[in-house]
Amino acid sequence: MYKKGVAALSLQKQYTLGELYSLADQCSHDYPATLARKIELLTEVQVILGRKAAEAVRKYKRIYAERKRVYAEAYIAAENLREQRAELAVIKIRIQEADAEADKVRWSNAVESNDQVINSLKYSLKVLLAEFGNNASANR
Repeated sequence: MYKKGVAALSLQKQYTLGELYSLADQCSHDYPATLARKIELLTEVQVILGRKAAEAVRKYKRIYAERKRVYAEAYIAAENLREQRAELAVIKIRIQEADAEADKVRWSNAVESNDQVINSLKYSLKVLLAEFGNNASANR
């Protein structure tokens, strides 16, 4: 059922990260059903974060490859001071590469952080279910 719920959520509407986080924040931690819903929403967030992280890696790698190509072309074309001329040719690309690497790290950190939140909530759900089970037994 859990996987069906996530699949159904995905098929119903394409939510933005902000919308998913907002929906997750509205879920109470007091009841197993709402806590499970929050985990489901954050799992959907995890999918989106993973895609964004992968795209950031792709962008970084492409800029890196472009820098290497431009460097090599400038090195080959230079008659003297080859390394210096090649380095000068790639300064702007190095800045783009640094920005892309920062995005890559940021999205990767977001994936890891969200994963930790989900694991923490799963543990909370397990404890909550145990408490509800104990209360049900005590009321008999």
